[in-house]
Amino acid sequence: MKALIVINGYSENRSLLRKVGRLIDALDVYAIDADVEKATRLLALSEGNTGKVLLEGRKYDFCLYLDKDAYLAKALSEAMPLFNSYRSLILSDDKMKTLQALKGTGIKAPKTISAPLCYVENPDPREVTFFLHQVENILSFPLVFKACHGSLGKQVALIKDRHELFSCYRQNRHIPHLYEEYLPYHPGHDYRLFVVGEKVVAAMERINEKDFRSNIALGGRGEDVTKTIPDAYKEVAIRASKELDLLYGGIDIAIGKDGEPIFLEANGNAFFDEIERVTKVDVASLVVNEVLERLKKPKKRTSRKKD
Repeated sequence: MKALIVINGYSENRSLLRKVGRLIDALDVYAIDADVEKATRLLALSEGNTGKVLLEGRKYDFCLYLDKDAYLAKALSEAMPLFNSYRSLILSDDKMKTLQALKGTGIKAPKTISAPLCYVENPDPREVTFFLHQVENILSFPLVFKACHGSLGKQVALIKDRHELFSCYRQNRHIPHLYEEYLPYHPGHDYRLFVVGEKVVAAMERINEKDFRSNIALGGRGEDVTKTIPDAYKEVAIRASKELDLLYGGIDIAIGKDGEPIFLEANGNAFFDEIERVTKVDVASLVVNEVLERLKKPKKRTSRKKD
């Protein structure tokens, strides 16, 4: 067998490279070779009623898709099995679509308002003012700004007053974004649960004492709670993963006023080097095992070839 691993063409941070290395090691256990390709080197070509990815004659049995380009994901999914799936990427990469997909599931989430589409340079100030006053009245200050597409907490900000709200809107009016109710109970403190095949395999409590965002990339620290996290949090993570069609992913859950789980967001392309380090769980192998189980493909080899 041969696998294709696709990564973003413009970003090669250490967490991504470690993730790729861990997955390659896990594939090697099954004698599966892998090619790593940047998304910028794989052209999704559409022409009339046909479409394909230009792979230069190479054949792959499946793809581990570690990018967020939905157009390329769709094209690849028509050529080979894709993990995570194209549908899961569409639902989990857009924070507002994620929340809409979870409606009616009983999963509790913060009150959230999506920003209306703006494609003009100078929108009518009356319409902007009307919308933002609605945001202020419904959510009150402080409130949270989030770009619909983003990761590592970098496209998230705390808005403290009306001046900051109008300024934030002006800067971000041309990108899909949302405004979210601020949860004051445990700022900088939440849980990251890693789900593989509808099972929570690792859980990390994230604590950041200097920022309301708990992200490890922003200075947060992780503590292993795999065996102690309440079942209610596991149930939310598993239910969300099912609804979002995630074979694997990281589910972020906040702590409510009375300790209840409040869903924050899902990441189908989550890094797992930190949660592996903290929990000592071999997440990479569990992901590969689940992929091969879905494909009904070979078992581990009993011995490796000697050089």
